[in-house]
Amino acid sequence: MRRTLVSLALVAACASLSAARDPEWGGLGAVAASPDGKTVVCGGENRVLYVLDAATREVKQRIWIQSRVGALSFSKDGSRLCLEDDDEVLHIFDTSTWKEVQKVADAGDCAFAPAADLLLAVSAKEKGVRFLSMTDGAEKGKTAVEGRIGSIGLDSAGTKAVVLMESAEDKAEPKAEYAAIPKELKGAPRKEWIQKNDAQAATVKWLEAPSGKVLAEAKTFFSARGRVGVMSAGDFAWIVTYDDVCARITPKGDVTIFEVTTSYNYGRGWSADGKLAIGGGLRSGAICTLDGGTAVKFEVDRLPGWPEYWAGFAPAADGGFWGVTSACRLMKISRDGKVESTGPVY
Repeated sequence: MRRTLVSLALVAACASLSAARDPEWGGLGAVAASPDGKTVVCGGENRVLYVLDAATREVKQRIWIQSRVGALSFSKDGSRLCLEDDDEVLHIFDTSTWKEVQKVADAGDCAFAPAADLLLAVSAKEKGVRFLSMTDGAEKGKTAVEGRIGSIGLDSAGTKAVVLMESAEDKAEPKAEYAAIPKELKGAPRKEWIQKNDAQAATVKWLEAPSGKVLAEAKTFFSARGRVGVMSAGDFAWIVTYDDVCARITPKGDVTIFEVTTSYNYGRGWSADGKLAIGGGLRSGAICTLDGGTAVKFEVDRLPGWPEYWAGFAPAADGGFWGVTSACRLMKISRDGKVESTGPVY
């Protein structure tokens, strides 16, 4: 039986969803650093929020969340910490006491813009997205979105959001056989050819924040598979995927395919200004400048036993990044790709 790119795409999608879920749901999965650089928080599968001194890595607080920690971000002044759990509940903590001061249900796949005291969340109840305050969880705006949302993103200034819809069959796009892939194509050009010939498409929507007004909408040949990181920056939507088929998409639907790690992005993150993307797979990772796609690579020492995956990244106050792994390690990475420190969190 001859295989087509569509059948292969379906297999890849199922495999990537399964493979991507394991490292993100085991060990540590989320990390954030305070604006003054003195505190780092992280959490993951064991349902504990760890509060650490950034300089010494000493654990100052252990807070039982009851649910897996999925996303973390400090507010602009560091007085609040926002935590999304895997039940799509947003928890807001006062960082002077580490007491929970607010809880907001129906807030999934959160994207944060601390500079604007704003976060974007998927609302299953409203069948759309909500804009919430990072200080008190108050709703600033919302909009219904027809169809199934794949992933969402918010620009660093909190003025523009992007919604990537789930991919769907596109009968106008050809179904090419696997053997038809030009053998001379490698890397991003090869991935682009596959995307253009897999009979799949996705729609991208740009929204004004926090009103939710639709600014633009484009149907594209690009279709993300597995877990995805999305950032709205300038007039573009930047998408970093698990299988490293990443894309820059314009409101007119023009797509540029690029790679971050040239392997896999189990963990993904963005710089505070939204100009850098960071991704990591098995031990190794890369920091990519979005304007030109130039990447610097990094790698950590190998641990014995089951392979260690990068699971999440967050910007550091000095312009570098903090990263966490499936092996419960916390690491500091400089902007130029140097792994400055590593250590376990328990």
